Amino acid sequence: MINLKDILKGKIVMFCIGNIERGDDGLGVRFAMMIKDKVSFEVIDAGTAPENWTGVVTGLKPDTIIMVDAVCFEGKPGDAKIFLGEELGSGKISTHDVSLKLLIEYLKASTEADIYILGIKPLSNKLGKDISLPVKTSLDKLAKILINN
Repeated sequence: MINLKDILKGKIVMFCIGNIERGDDGLGVRFAMMIKDKVSFEVIDAGTAPENWTGVVTGLKPDTIIMVDAVCFEGKPGDAKIFLGEELGSGKISTHDVSLKLLIEYLKASTEADIYILGIKPLSNKLGKDISLPVKTSLDKLAKILINN
């Protein structure tokens, strides 16, 4: 299992994705709000259109890109796991959006960065719902790790 602190190397861009109006799907956006300006690396709130931020990310010339998103994998809601970018679409994990795989492929080809996905298992992505307690608890723990790093 990959440890979050182990991948914080070189120039880091944390690329946070999601729709804040759809419950836990907005966890990336909420996480960006929690840590932006409190960590020593670039945090991008890419919202629902991460493809619009590729120029910014490539321009930053990162060594490490960490994408934060809701990811479906074995486990319980709120569980957090770090995946290699290549694992997306391998059948091991899935996100709500197939374009994330294309985004990773583009960033891999455009940068020499190591790409990881910090995936958090959602409880609900229903429109109009707030973030669930297990996901909020997980985000709080992750933010504490990064802010105190």
